[in-house]
Amino acid sequence: MEEKKPEIEQISDSVVKSDGFSYLIIDRFDGLVVEDVEFHDAVIIDGRDEAFVRQIVRRIRAHKKHDIYLKPVYILRGATITDPFIQKLTDGTLYSLDQLPFLKDETERIRTRSSELKFTESISFEAQMIEKVICFMYTSEDRVLEPIPYVYADINYSYPILSVNFSRHDEHSILDILEIAEKEGIFESEFHDKVYLCGNCNSGRLSYREVCPKCSSSNSKTQDIIHHFPCGYVGPIDDFTNEIDDELDCPKCNKRLRHIGVDYDKPSVLHTCNNCGHKFQDYNVNAKCMSCGQDQRAEQLAERTIKKYTLTKKGEMAAINGFVTTAKDIEEIIGSVKYETFKTMLKYEIERLRQTEGSSNVCAIKIDNPSQVYSQLGSDVQKDLLIEIVKVIRSNIRSSDIISFQNSSTIVLSMNEIPTRIAKKILSEIIDILKRLMETTLKSMEVQFHTHVIPLDYGMSPEMHIHQLTKELE
Repeated sequence: MEEKKPEIEQISDSVVKSDGFSYLIIDRFDGLVVEDVEFHDAVIIDGRDEAFVRQIVRRIRAHKKHDIYLKPVYILRGATITDPFIQKLTDGTLYSLDQLPFLKDETERIRTRSSELKFTESISFEAQMIEKVICFMYTSEDRVLEPIPYVYADINYSYPILSVNFSRHDEHSILDILEIAEKEGIFESEFHDKVYLCGNCNSGRLSYREVCPKCSSSNSKTQDIIHHFPCGYVGPIDDFTNEIDDELDCPKCNKRLRHIGVDYDKPSVLHTCNNCGHKFQDYNVNAKCMSCGQDQRAEQLAERTIKKYTLTKKGEMAAINGFVTTAKDIEEIIGSVKYETFKTMLKYEIERLRQTEGSSNVCAIKIDNPSQVYSQLGSDVQKDLLIEIVKVIRSNIRSSDIISFQNSSTIVLSMNEIPTRIAKKILSEIIDILKRLMETTLKSMEVQFHTHVIPLDYGMSPEMHIHQLTKELE
């Protein structure tokens, strides 16, 4: 019995169905609404015009909704497209719509991977961009974020899934975001290259010129300096020329220079500025920015490192569970200290206890369902909520006690010079207040807190204390 071919159903001029999947076909700008992508399983872009494909791909991948920017994107008749930017942001090519059945497995794979992700309203723009990148990498099963040399990139390199979110003039911000992600443990990196950017606007579109050290003009002429061996005279070649023939005669001893290396040599050159007349042997190297017009010495340029990034296991889990915030965001909350500072102060308290008989404690408060909590809040409200949480804790402990965020869901604090049972009682009272705060902020959701308190032991390191503390909350 002959096997039945998969059926391809033409729903409209811009929609076809195959194997239960709906494909949105985009072949023109007229009437295009990118938001329509959300209602289909994948997108097919007509690939006859590379510039058209590039614009459509940018609009899809730059969209803020995950139901749009994570959709599979295929190129129809795109065999001639060589733009690496497009290739990194699309999922395959087909030569005709008759090949739609061959897209079934890839479309299903991306849809399944996307369904495994939890999405949050991240606190900061940087956190939003990091979440977007790691979610795309997770759905495409690509663990490497590699920079590509790109003529359209203002910093000369592009990280396509991140670059689509920025205008050309703001692309330098990508490097800052990737540094933050690396510090968070989302990526591991290795050196790829260095670039030099304008010190004024951070553009890499620079014209390097040798210029006069006095007036910075690039308009100059160059001539050899001649050293005449017999008499020792040294001067520019103009001093040795005459108006009668092309031979060289020494202006000091009047002897003719016949053989280079025997009668004379050319040890250097002399430059003369046609603008100001200044004579010099060594140029300055200036870089003129083609974006903002700033002319600057080469040593004044901003040096930036371009790296290749690999997604870590922590980064993969951040994609699955939702990435809420970076350490940079929570370090800025008044009333708390940086996590590294907290560990240092904990070390000093442990050393102090070694010489006294006091009782001090380290405590932790963990929000049980942070992804659900933060996904219901806008980024501004998230930050305000964390500020309010710190205020509640601060008002119930002494000014000498320390508060810090280990991450967006776990707060660690010190309670010094009090018995552990009192510390537990204070922590219980703080949780009651925090629950009432959450009930007011999130009326439709119950927020659970977990807490743990351990007394400081001068036989253990700060890291061991925190490990013991947070292990109980996992």
